[in-house]
Amino acid sequence: MAALLLYLLSTSGTLLLWSRFVQPLSRAAALVLLLLPLVFTGPALFTGAVYAPADHPFLHAPLAQYAAEFGMKGVHNGWLTDLWAQMIPWRAAVRQAWAAGEWPLWNPFILCGDILAASAQPAPYDPFNLLSLLIPLGASLTYSASMTFFLAGLSTFALVRSLRCSEGASLLAAAGFVCSAPLAFLAGWPLGRAWAVLPLVLFAAGKTAREPRLASGALLTVSFLLLIFAGHPETVLHVVAAGGAYGAFEAARHRDRAVSATAVALVAGVLALLLSAFYLWPFADAAPQTVEHGIRTTLYAPADFPVSWARVEKRALATLLPFFNGSPWGEGTGKEWDPHGAGVGAVILALAVAAIVIRPRSETWFFAALAVFALFAAFDAPPVAQFLHALPLFDIALNDRFALAAALALSVLAALALDAVPNRRVAAAVIIGACVCALVVLTLAVTPSQLTAGVLLSMIRRLAVADIAAAALVLLAVFVPRRDVLAATAIGALLLSRVLAVGDIYPSIPRASFYPDVPLLERIERGSGRIVGTYDIFPPGTAALYGLEDARGYQAMTHARRAETYPLWSKAQDVWFNSVTDLSRPFLSFLNVRYALAWDWEPPLPGWRRIAGDRGVSLYENERVLPRAF
Repeated sequence: MAALLLYLLSTSGTLLLWSRFVQPLSRAAALVLLLLPLVFTGPALFTGAVYAPADHPFLHAPLAQYAAEFGMKGVHNGWLTDLWAQMIPWRAAVRQAWAAGEWPLWNPFILCGDILAASAQPAPYDPFNLLSLLIPLGASLTYSASMTFFLAGLSTFALVRSLRCSEGASLLAAAGFVCSAPLAFLAGWPLGRAWAVLPLVLFAAGKTAREPRLASGALLTVSFLLLIFAGHPETVLHVVAAGGAYGAFEAARHRDRAVSATAVALVAGVLALLLSAFYLWPFADAAPQTVEHGIRTTLYAPADFPVSWARVEKRALATLLPFFNGSPWGEGTGKEWDPHGAGVGAVILALAVAAIVIRPRSETWFFAALAVFALFAAFDAPPVAQFLHALPLFDIALNDRFALAAALALSVLAALALDAVPNRRVAAAVIIGACVCALVVLTLAVTPSQLTAGVLLSMIRRLAVADIAAAALVLLAVFVPRRDVLAATAIGALLLSRVLAVGDIYPSIPRASFYPDVPLLERIERGSGRIVGTYDIFPPGTAALYGLEDARGYQAMTHARRAETYPLWSKAQDVWFNSVTDLSRPFLSFLNVRYALAWDWEPPLPGWRRIAGDRGVSLYENERVLPRAF
C-alpha cells in the first residue's frame, strides 16, 4: 500500500498548503479533489497493483514463455508501447542513478550508454517523481499517474474558482478535465503531467495580471518550474503560449496594472529559466545532435502543412461521440482509433454550448475562443494548423496536442454555464435539450459506418446511452431549485459516463507480474559486458529493469552520429528499436557485446558459446568481445 500512503500524504499536504496560502477551499471540495483521481487509479492503489502497461514485455521472449504463469493473456492496450519501452525504463535508470549517489545524467542501459536527464522525458527533477523514489518502482508508477490526475483536478478547480464560480461548478470543471479522453490516455506520459499543469499556469497568469505582487509572481514561477520539470519541452511551448494569451486577456481587463503585471510575469519567467537552466541547457545542447531534430527542422518545418479532411472529420467525431472508431482497450475494436480527439462527454459539451448563451461575459468569450482554436489545432484543421505551422518553434512541434487545451476550455465553459443555470433555466434547458437531440441524431447517422468498421454494436449502445443519458439527467436537474443538487447531479452523471468511456485505458498489473525474475537472465553477469537480443527477443529498455546494459535502444532523441553506425551491426526500424539479426557482425564485439539471447532454431556461430537455454531461447557468450575504453 506504499503508493496509496504516499498519495494520501502528498495530496493532503498539498491541499492544506493550498488552502492556507493560496486559495481557501472547503473540506468537502478538498475531499472530492483527493478522491477524483481514484476513479482511474483507485483499484491499483488499493490492491497494490501497478497502473502501467507492464503486460507488454510478456509479448516477447524470454518473458513470453512465462506469460501464462503470471496470468498475462495478451496486451490490454497496444497503444501504450512508449510507456513500457521508454518511460518505465527511464524511471528505472533514474532510480539507479540516484541510488548510486549520482546525478541522473547517464543511462547505461540502452545504446551503449546514452543521455538521461538531457533527454528531458525521464523528468528526474520533477518534485513528485523525486517523492516517488521513496517507494518501489511499480508502486511509483501508480503514484505518479494519480498525482497527474490530482494536479489536473486541483489546478482546474483553482482556475475556475478565480472566475468567481461556486465550488460545485469548479468541481465539475475539474472532473471534466481529469476525465477528458486525452488526459486519461496520457496520464502515464510526461506529456500528460506537463499538460496537467496548464490550468495552474493560467490561474497564476490571471492572478498576476489582477494582483501583480510578490506572491503572484512566486506562484507563477512555481507553476513554470512544475511545467518545465514535468519533462516535455514541446508542451512547455504550448502551455506558455496559452498562459500568455490568458495573461494578456486579464491584463487588458485590468489596464491600470498591465505594466506592473507584465514586469512581474517577465521576472517570473526569467527566474524559472535560471532555476531550471541546469536541466534545460543540456537538453538544448543535445537536441540538435539528434535524428529527430534533423527530421523536424529539415523535412517537417519547411514543408507545407497538409490538409486531410478525413482526419479532421475523424477527430471531430471522436470528440463528440465516445464510441467513435472503438478503442484499443476493452473490446479491442480500435483499428481506426485516434488519440488526438478532445472528448469530454455530452455533459460538458452541452453545458459548454449553453455558456455562450446564458453567461455571455468576457471570460466566456475567451475560453470559447480558446476551445475553438485548440480544437482546430487538435484536428489539424485549417486555418489554425497552418497558422501554427508557420510560426517559429511551432513549426517543429506537434500542435495537435492542443486537444488538452480544448478539453480544459470546454470544462471551464461548462462550469460557467452551471452557475448561470438558476437564472436562465428555460434557455439552459432548450440548449441542453438541443445538444442531446443532436447527439442522438449523430449517433444514429454514424452507427452503420461504425459497424462496418468493426466497432461492436454492444459498445456503441453502452457508451452512447451512458453519455446521452448523463446529459439528459442534467437536463432534468436544471429545474431543481437547489444549486447543490444540480452540481452534484452534473458531477455524478459526468463521472459515471466518462469512467465507462475512458476508465479502462490502463491495466492494473499484479505486483508479482511486474518484470518478474527469469532464470535465463540470472545467468548473465551484471557489469561484465553488454547484451543484445536477436530479432524481437528482449526488446531494448526492458534491460534497465534487470540491471543489464543493452547495445540496442529506442529513444525519443536518437544520437545522429550513433545512428550512422547501425548498418554495421543492426537494422534500423521506423519508430522502434534497432534490431540485431546477425551475430557474426564484428562491430558487436567492438561495442562490448558479451551476451546474446537468440532462438534455439538459429544456427550456432563461430566465436559464440552457448552457456544456457530455457524454453526455446538460448543464451550465448561472445568469445571475441572487446573491453570498453571507458
